[in-house]
Amino acid sequence: MTTLRKRLLAAALLMAIGLLSMMMMAAAEEAPAPAHELPAGFCYLHEVIDDVILDMRYAGTHNFVGDVIDGYEAPYAIMTNQAAEQLKAVADDLRQMGYRLMIFDAYRPQSAVRHFVRWSQDADDLRMQAEFYPEFTKKSLLVDQGYIARNSSHCRGSAVDLTITDLDGNPLDMGTGFDYFGKLAWHGAKGITKQQAQNRLILKTAMESHRFRCFEHEWWHYKLINEPYPNKSFNFPVK
Repeated sequence: MTTLRKRLLAAALLMAIGLLSMMMMAAAEEAPAPAHELPAGFCYLHEVIDDVILDMRYAGTHNFVGDVIDGYEAPYAIMTNQAAEQLKAVADDLRQMGYRLMIFDAYRPQSAVRHFVRWSQDADDLRMQAEFYPEFTKKSLLVDQGYIARNSSHCRGSAVDLTITDLDGNPLDMGTGFDYFGKLAWHGAKGITKQQAQNRLILKTAMESHRFRCFEHEWWHYKLINEPYPNKSFNFPVK
């Protein structure tokens, strides 16, 4: 083999190694990574369910308060390992039917619950009333009637607020938006179409098939049966 040919082969090999390194670096940059180490027994949902869609409302301002909520420092969904395992089974079932999961909220710090309660006591802040609670003239009733819990199962990492989308990420029509406080969001509500009721039933059937129980007044809210921390609320931030 001539010296020139050896040099050309060596140059080609170095170029191939360089391209491979660049590809590996790009893949690493694209892969989602946890922002910090979670407490034992918890996990990030996007690391368990590859195609989950995160629309984490309390990490932004499109929610019934209209502000970023205390304790939400990043738009991640976190749950206990047990709840995440069951939710993955739900996602696997729905994927075979042509659907994906979209998450609005999962684990919720106790500081967020306190934020909600404080907000409910401010009678003058009605910025988001038209979209989220048009049936209520007094925000304090949202606590009194159980829409806002002082001790939430979300704080135990066992509850999730979610909907389903098609495979392209377009949400199915459920008759109301997420966090609509009123009878139209109840299971079995009158005033929604047959298709909207069917869409809710698809979600409900899938969730109940994997150890989740619905909340009758919110089509999006489900809690794991036999949750691992039934008597403990957590307050670590979502980040």
